[in-house]
Amino acid sequence: MQRKLTIGAVTVAVLILGFLWLRWGPSSWEVQITGVTGDGRNVQYRIESVRAGTADTLIFKNADAGFMPPYFKFDSATLQAIASRVTRECPQEVVTMNGYGFRIPWLDMFPNVISIEAPERCRKASTRSDGSDAAT
Repeated sequence: MQRKLTIGAVTVAVLILGFLWLRWGPSSWEVQITGVTGDGRNVQYRIESVRAGTADTLIFKNADAGFMPPYFKFDSATLQAIASRVTRECPQEVVTMNGYGFRIPWLDMFPNVISIEAPERCRKASTRSDGSDAAT
């Protein structure tokens, strides 16, 4: 009897840890960013993309993670600006989105982006033809 209880408890613990890993474990996706939406207040930031080399649409949320899960992400507005620049400067460039979570449409659940690995030329703002910075 004691052995069956131990096996049952271990099985439940493994299932719980497996779910937690799937939900909050790190993942990476190779994508092309196609658009960004949201204002960060009334509408959650979203990053629209397609999986590299396919037509599979992937939508990511971009929200501050805070302390739970312990990703300590407090820069969703900055990350949204980077995604917007990548969309504008390098629309055909394949980038790596790092994050956690998975997509469950009927629960309105999206993976959350932690960082975007893109070439430096895509992360910088373009310059005007007269040599001045476009931001000024």
